[in-house]
Amino acid sequence: MPGQKLRAVLDTSVLVAAVLQPDGPAGRVVRGFRRGLFTHVTSGAILDEMVDVLTREKIQRLTKLTRQDIANLRVAMQQRAETASGEYQDVDLVDSDPKDNPVVATALEMQAQYVVTLDAADLLRLKVFLVSAHRPVQIESPMGFLRLLRR
Repeated sequence: MPGQKLRAVLDTSVLVAAVLQPDGPAGRVVRGFRRGLFTHVTSGAILDEMVDVLTREKIQRLTKLTRQDIANLRVAMQQRAETASGEYQDVDLVDSDPKDNPVVATALEMQAQYVVTLDAADLLRLKVFLVSAHRPVQIESPMGFLRLLRR
């Protein structure tokens, strides 16, 4: 794909990890997005889940983020990323954890080549989604995706 940026969905685990460890692999992936190294595609469902996780008491103690900080982060992510309209809501491809289906739906709707996740139990083990009439969607860890960005 010469001349075209990679398109990737960052799932909630990556977004939260980037907040908790900005210098870790997930934080470096988010910085890559901010630098324009790839196109981040997202959805309201992913961003809502990020807000839900970041507002949990346990996480708030670690981050010291206020609810307003978290709301501002959500708005900034939605403004900078390409956001799915939600027309693929009926996707049911992750049997082991149906809460991951919005991530896959976003990737398919927005024609992303990658899903970046820390979810080893449900998403990373799948490696790739093959759905007719769609390009393959590879599942990568933040470290794996960083390697792809360096190519």
